Amino acid sequence: MAQTTKAPLGGAYRTLWTASTISTLGDGMRFTALPLLSAVLLKDAFAVSLVSAAATLPWLVLSLPAGALADRWNRNRLMVTADLLRACALGAAVLLLTNDRLGLEALLAIALLLGAGEVLFDCASFAVLPQLVDAEQLPKANGRLFTAQTVSRDMAGHVLGSWLFTVGQALPFLLNACSFVLSAAFLSRLPRGPQPSASSSRRLLKEITEGISYIWSDRLVRALTLVAGLINAVYLGQVAIFVLLVTRVLHLPASAYGILIAVSALGGVLGGALADLITRRLGTARSLMAALIVVALSGPATAATTIPLVVGVAYFATGFSIMVWNVVAVSLRQELVPARLLGRSIGAYRLFAWGTMPVGAALYGAMADAWGPRAAFAAGSLLTLAALCLVGPALLNSSRPKPSSVS
Repeated sequence: MAQTTKAPLGGAYRTLWTASTISTLGDGMRFTALPLLSAVLLKDAFAVSLVSAAATLPWLVLSLPAGALADRWNRNRLMVTADLLRACALGAAVLLLTNDRLGLEALLAIALLLGAGEVLFDCASFAVLPQLVDAEQLPKANGRLFTAQTVSRDMAGHVLGSWLFTVGQALPFLLNACSFVLSAAFLSRLPRGPQPSASSSRRLLKEITEGISYIWSDRLVRALTLVAGLINAVYLGQVAIFVLLVTRVLHLPASAYGILIAVSALGGVLGGALADLITRRLGTARSLMAALIVVALSGPATAATTIPLVVGVAYFATGFSIMVWNVVAVSLRQELVPARLLGRSIGAYRLFAWGTMPVGAALYGAMADAWGPRAAFAAGSLLTLAALCLVGPALLNSSRPKPSSVS
């Protein structure tokens, strides 16, 4: 069995990895370039915030139907369609911008289309991965995929997008469009996946309900979903007030904030690279629980210290542990959820798990106003410990096969 985990992932996986890395590089450029463009073109702060909200709105509105479509349509074609949809939206943005006709309405429409394409792509790519690799290879495959996405989107893409914007406002959007076309070209080379079942003629609403019902009726999958919601609320809440902790409490320069964010991203890169090894050494249950423990402890460590180096180590540990959790939890869900429900499961999962992010940001902001950033950081550990109590029994009492069985 040990040899199985070391087997090559195959050409089809490498094609998906390449396409996803290119696509997420474009996402990273857009993540920084679109707000910069909005700030230049729109003088009203509320209008600028509307554009950012429009880019994330599809995750709340389209997660469930996109997941159902990923189960009833060919997933390879759906990813290609999502890439080409985003390329067309960005091409329209470049044309309007170069002709000085890009206003609020067009920016909102483009942001919505880009967000919709991202939802479709992510749901389909999550569901297609188990078709390309064996179950015992999922932690390794997801680890490499998540690591590449973190580097391309959160590190290279963000920096490249902002720099290209200073060179020419249309340049990051033009290169982003090209990245989606190139990603679609790679995806078109993937082997044809299984054809949709005859049940795909059923009503979409019924299929969506089936996906939600499965997640909620399965104890382990339900626990993973709820814990992901708690972790996202804690992490995004910490991100929302971290700048206050750095600049107002620790009295560090603004450049230190950017460095510490990069340190967290580096932790995520290392976590993604080592997640498969950690899973094989500790097993699935202990890997997930250890990740939650580290996240719970890093909050008080960040809040209690006045030493920047300690803050950096704690934030690195947070990024590392959250990435390990993501890789192991995603791999486990991909193995446990039936193939015909994978698309719907990720749609429902993202709706529940990501819907807590704005709640966490608002909650942490309120706690920081009332008690200060230090106390808010420490309070988040209580939520993480609650997550540990929630998922622990479900993991330890589950007798179904898990990726750790290969160790």
